Amino acid sequence: MKQIKSILLYADAELDPALLDRVVHIAKVVGAKLTLAAVVESAQSQVCLTMGSLDLGEVEHLLIEDRQRQLDEAVSSIDNPDVTIATRVFPGNAVDAIIQAVMTGRYDFLVKRPMPSHGLRQRLFGSVDMRLLRACPCPVTISHLKPGGYSRRAVTAVDYSGESQTNARLNEALLDFAAFGLETEFAEMHIVHAWSLYGESLLARGRGKIPPERLKDLVEQERAKRQQWLENLVDEYRNTLDDDRSKLFNPKLELLHGDPTVVIPQRVKELDADLLSIGTVSRTGLSGWLIGNTAEAILNRIDCSVVTLKPEGFVSPVSAT
Repeated sequence: MKQIKSILLYADAELDPALLDRVVHIAKVVGAKLTLAAVVESAQSQVCLTMGSLDLGEVEHLLIEDRQRQLDEAVSSIDNPDVTIATRVFPGNAVDAIIQAVMTGRYDFLVKRPMPSHGLRQRLFGSVDMRLLRACPCPVTISHLKPGGYSRRAVTAVDYSGESQTNARLNEALLDFAAFGLETEFAEMHIVHAWSLYGESLLARGRGKIPPERLKDLVEQERAKRQQWLENLVDEYRNTLDDDRSKLFNPKLELLHGDPTVVIPQRVKELDADLLSIGTVSRTGLSGWLIGNTAEAILNRIDCSVVTLKPEGFVSPVSAT
């Protein structure tokens, strides 16, 4: 796993002290530096009809100073000398400013809480959250702190890689984060793989219908092959770990039969999981604002924290400058 050396915690509204404490804990465990950041909309992007009597540049400066003071006060309340915490306020558009900060500062991990709204589904889709999940080149966590507390269970979804080295490396990165989660905050990790027999509904009821016993045999054969693939994937990954980390890596493996956009959110809900980690491979290419229809549909059907990982070669649509 690529070592996490620097974490960017984006405070887009009021900073949640519980989230700050959690990220500080993670930074301490992995020995990473932490930057607490905020964004102030630039004066140039604003429309003000009283421009003749108001210095917009001075107002922007005051807004930045006020936000900086808030961040510094939050950091001063943290009693953890083992973690280096910096504060930064960036002017500009929220998505562009944070992604540019990630690229120029070479942050390994971006964390933020969901945008305030009526529910996580609404907070993610079409919001700053979803745009960051789509376009940020480093792993992104949208951290939703449940009022009822933690179950300390997490779910990592892997997809069959076949001959695709891109997908294989993405699965490896997802397992890295599963191991990371078990080492830092989770007591239970579920590695899930959603599958179905190609053309299964057509073979069951459509023009290609075949005898039920034949279909049952084919489905069972496919299930057995998927099970073997999943076990091999995890065993091969475990063999890359040193002895200490290998002992901690004890995930539960689950095959989920059905449409991944349905069965993955359903399993996350059944487990009352705190976190879902998922890869975002877009069928339309690695550059752009899309993360793939399957991943986006799943993200819009869950109400827990999410981590999204991009494939190698992903190019953010946001320029670094």
